[in-house]
Amino acid sequence: MAKTIKIVLIEQAFLLAAGIESLVSELHGVFVEQVYHGSEHSLTDKVLGHKPDMIIINPHAIENQLLSVIKTFQQEPDIKLVGLLSTKAPDNIKSRFAYYLNRDEGKFDLLEGLKKIIGNDLEKPAKKTRILSNREIELLKQVCLGHTNQEIADKLFLSVHTVMTHRKNITKKLGIKTVSGLTVYALMNNLVDIREVENRG
Repeated sequence: MAKTIKIVLIEQAFLLAAGIESLVSELHGVFVEQVYHGSEHSLTDKVLGHKPDMIIINPHAIENQLLSVIKTFQQEPDIKLVGLLSTKAPDNIKSRFAYYLNRDEGKFDLLEGLKKIIGNDLEKPAKKTRILSNREIELLKQVCLGHTNQEIADKLFLSVHTVMTHRKNITKKLGIKTVSGLTVYALMNNLVDIREVENRG
């Protein structure tokens, strides 16, 4: 039986929600099961009740409860949490999401972004951390702890060039470009301890 990707969307603007639904419908095996406006009572319980593979959130839809909602969803490691953000979204908002889509981009770029986030989930369901090799996971931990390329190279007995190559591969595999996004990913998959991240520097 072919695997499908079930999405729950939290978006208050009707036209934008309709646009995302239309976009998703062009991907085989991917569908939006439910749209919430963000103001519903017991929102997190309702969303998780659908057992989604992915939750796409416009932060403006849950502005007053953004942190608590995201924290609840991040406790579900098998769910991909995706921010629906504008180009001008501040870094402190972007850093809350392991993945995000730029809603200001055109149809083609949005589709490509969504495909990268979905990755190989349709072909072979697997835990996200298995996407990376053991060496890449080891290097990712060092990145999340704030170490420079040179420091990582010294610690893992690698050349700086090799470290940079690994980092490019990690970014390509996960579709995550920022250190903050990689850190969220590592925390969600129990690759680093929150106390280690808080004490970095």
